[in-house]
Amino acid sequence: EPVHIAFLELIIDPACSIVFEAEQEEADVMRRPPRSATEHLFNKQMVIMSLLQGFGVLIILLAIFAVALHRGQGEDGARALAFTALVIANVALIVTNRSWSRTFLAILRTPNPAMWWVAGSALVFLALVLYVPFLKALFHLSTLHPIDIALCVGAGALSMAWCETLKAIERRRRA
Repeated sequence: EPVHIAFLELIIDPACSIVFEAEQEEADVMRRPPRSATEHLFNKQMVIMSLLQGFGVLIILLAIFAVALHRGQGEDGARALAFTALVIANVALIVTNRSWSRTFLAILRTPNPAMWWVAGSALVFLALVLYVPFLKALFHLSTLHPIDIALCVGAGALSMAWCETLKAIERRRRA
């Protein structure tokens, strides 16, 4: 539904234009050679890593949707679970992609107030969409229970773990 896309854009756009721009430079940025003028802005490795991140999140979301339907939660319940997991996974991707050279814990120790504002706002808006009747009906979602929220947070953590694994593989490849 278009309203779901608009909601996700309210997270993705500020992340790209504020959070990543507010990020501190990597420690070795001045020791790296500049990118060649003939080199593509998005190289093959970057595209592959981005596709792998997205594919990992997609698999997690499809599994959540299928499990919800199998449990008899109906279309609105499955949509609520998948959408909530998608929002949380997007927040996780924002956090983990702040740096490709630092781990998740190191990233969290690096100040970036814009990230906390974007992540906090996304979660507040998500709570409104899930629990304000008018918004819940607009998004065609059902109410999530604490166990459902825990499942969605777990999906976000799994998404982050997947991306952290990809980052570790990439760091080893470059070393």
